[in-house]
Amino acid sequence: MVALKLFRKRSIITFLFFALLVSSLSADSRLGANKAEPLVTAFLKTLPLKSGQLYILTYKDTESLIDLASQIHINVFEVLDCTFRYIKPLNIRVQLSGSQLRSLQKHYDLGGDRVLAILSVEKLNNLELGARLANGQNDLDIFLNAPSEKYIEIGTAVYDVRFGFKKISPLLFDEAYGITVKKMFITTTLERLELFAPGKGAIYVKALQRPKKWNLDVVTKL
Repeated sequence: MVALKLFRKRSIITFLFFALLVSSLSADSRLGANKAEPLVTAFLKTLPLKSGQLYILTYKDTESLIDLASQIHINVFEVLDCTFRYIKPLNIRVQLSGSQLRSLQKHYDLGGDRVLAILSVEKLNNLELGARLANGQNDLDIFLNAPSEKYIEIGTAVYDVRFGFKKISPLLFDEAYGITVKKMFITTTLERLELFAPGKGAIYVKALQRPKKWNLDVVTKL
């Protein structure tokens, strides 16, 4: 009981700190992952995360995280980047439900067609992010309820029912797997996604010498 009270007190203090940081930001600023990291970390510290365990985000958790993203003007990939930076060293893994994201689309724009297409939100079952707690897990594993094909301007991206990125480091989703890109008579593989500037991303495809640079729009409240 004493431990629970201490946890709640610490969570309240952390949340108040995080709320003050958010309120100090300009409404027009796009922080990017590096500057947003302390804010996302402050929120994550309010959750009952435990080392060595998978934590499944509740609908309220997911809504709060997406709302934070909308307040500080970061995109979904920046949210994932910041979350990974906090939980990986603590040996924690989190799971986020696709049905929760689809439900939140009634209240939030998750970043437009590009972001929705890259993550296959329409067919997303769940995604897991963080420490590798079991054999076969990667830094980011995304599970669909059916294979998916989406046009992403550089071609048609074809997603297996499981895809993702084997390695994540600050501003970089690397060693993609389960994603191929078809353009006319060429079929190649997507290799990595780099967050090269706040609200922007560069997609690297094996057959292309230069990456495709895009605006990866930030989360906004409808």
